Amino acid sequence: MASQLTKMTDTSTHNQDNLTNISKILWDKVLKPDNSWKDNPKCSEIQQRLSYFNPNHLDTPEHIDKVIKCVIRGVRLTEEAINWYEPSIGGEKLTVYDKLRGVQWRLVIAYIGFEITTKALMNNFGGVLPSNVIIKFIKQSNLPSYNPLIPPNPKKKENLDKWLAKDEDAIAEFLGVISPKDKQLIKHWIVQSNSISSWEEAVQLARFFRNASAHGFLSAKKVQDWELKPGLSILADNLGEIMAAGLKKLI
Repeated sequence: MASQLTKMTDTSTHNQDNLTNISKILWDKVLKPDNSWKDNPKCSEIQQRLSYFNPNHLDTPEHIDKVIKCVIRGVRLTEEAINWYEPSIGGEKLTVYDKLRGVQWRLVIAYIGFEITTKALMNNFGGVLPSNVIIKFIKQSNLPSYNPLIPPNPKKKENLDKWLAKDEDAIAEFLGVISPKDKQLIKHWIVQSNSISSWEEAVQLARFFRNASAHGFLSAKKVQDWELKPGLSILADNLGEIMAAGLKKLI
């Protein structure tokens, strides 16, 4: 179990507050040795730390074990995603689309890990993670001000022009967006070329692109045409930053 939390790449150590380093400190100072949280007083101590996020966390060994194992699994997924520095999905002779699909799946994996970890820390193990729970988790993590995410700027503007000429909601509908809030955010960032200015908006956008990629609505060609690669890469990193800030609250 310890190796699951501490497995890291050497290139991740430049930032002392990154997910890899924070998760290692959490293991060393709070969680180890493996399975020690199943007995008191360790079980109660960890429950008290978790109560920062939700006072309804139980102090039973079964509950604490479930939370910790979910956190470990979520951290591993997001860690491996954000440390995937040259992502690609394809064969030996990689095309530009293979590399862009890798960028998409880097974000997909990072978001899955974020969702698993957030559900565990917030004691919300239901199906879809509610937006209000995500917002609360972000606020409780006490993050610094968000560094704005600039909008995409396609070199070939005609790639977007044909969508803009149809309707402001055309891009959102093409990408399978149903939520009015998501439609508004896509319009704000892609159509109106406004920056994303908060952690909450970044997670909302990450969740949207995760869904659009995982369900096949967003192709690698559209990622190229609309110059989405920088944004998708940054959003994956943002998820790791939020998780690291949250885990620090348990140390």
